[in-house]
Amino acid sequence: MSAVSCLGTNLSEIAASLLAPPRIGAVQNFEFHSLPASQPCFPVRDFDPEAILGKKGLRTKDRATKLLLSALELGFKSLFESASDESRPGLSIGTTFGSVSSIGDFLSDAIVNGSHNVNPQAFANTVINSPTSNANIRYASRALSSTVSTSFNAGLDALAYAVMFLRQGHARSLLAGGLEEISYYACTGLAATGLLSPSGSLLPFGQEAAGTLPGEGCAVFCVETEASAQERGATVVAEIAGIASCFDPKKGPLGYDPDGHGARHAMKQACANAGISPEKIGFVAASANGVAAADDMEALALSDLFPKTPVVAYKSRTGECMGASPCLSMACALADMKAGRISGLGSAYPLRRNVNLVFDTVPVASKQYALVNSFSCDGYCGSIVLKNRT
Repeated sequence: MSAVSCLGTNLSEIAASLLAPPRIGAVQNFEFHSLPASQPCFPVRDFDPEAILGKKGLRTKDRATKLLLSALELGFKSLFESASDESRPGLSIGTTFGSVSSIGDFLSDAIVNGSHNVNPQAFANTVINSPTSNANIRYASRALSSTVSTSFNAGLDALAYAVMFLRQGHARSLLAGGLEEISYYACTGLAATGLLSPSGSLLPFGQEAAGTLPGEGCAVFCVETEASAQERGATVVAEIAGIASCFDPKKGPLGYDPDGHGARHAMKQACANAGISPEKIGFVAASANGVAAADDMEALALSDLFPKTPVVAYKSRTGECMGASPCLSMACALADMKAGRISGLGSAYPLRRNVNLVFDTVPVASKQYALVNSFSCDGYCGSIVLKNRT
């Protein structure tokens, strides 16, 4: 796997960052707009795409595209270079807002400077599949070029799409993951819907939880058949043992089903798909993001299916990265599985519901399986069962 995130770019960096206190930054001013006040968030710090990719061709690329290209360059450049023209892996990338920053800035540029003065090359960034398409062009991949947009669940659904492709024999290896950038437009939208924390704190399942904080990043995984991995002598990190995705039409506060039907179904189906009972799960990487309605929904489903299973909420360290969150949480879960531990949140606080939330880092009792959740505010629900491979 490879990532560009506030936690690092690979499993070892992420594992080390999970033991450190969360690093909350802030944004306010963007190229054409400013937020009314400084917004606490989890940005990718010291991001220098030119140092990773070189200067050529970057001038007209937007930040979302640079995040994806950088993650691919850091983790998979040698894979692309060693593959034949026909065997280069395709891409399945999930994103919630994708190019919304490019769309808004293109229109803002036309309004501020006049429609005859905008850069026509910037228009190519205003389609949601621009990052994925640019990556396929850069690495000369002739296989799949797919962009999945299913709200906050997009990264997980992009992985599910890749798994389906592999299982049906349409490909032997794909690069699948999630991507999101912090933008003025995303922050404004999240604030308008009441999802952002006015206190600047993010307390998953917390009694005093007031909302979430935005984050950004990109995490990509090489997903392939076992035969493909063996042929190229790859080190297998883990197996996607089970995966499930569904849509819950029932709406409650802020769009979440208060009864958690979709969340419960996704977790049960992922375990069934893996051929295991819920009791086999060593820990759950929750989707919890500090939004009370979201956390209550997940807590209810967890108390039914995993009443004694340790639960960790990685978004306390990454923020709500929307389409990228499922994949960043999956990277964190893999880092913990490999280290044989569950990274705690740090300081304890009162909880809204009875959830076995881990505050102090502890050894994981069973490190064979972990469950990663992704539940969105508009009904998309998904879960992945990871099986550790040594």
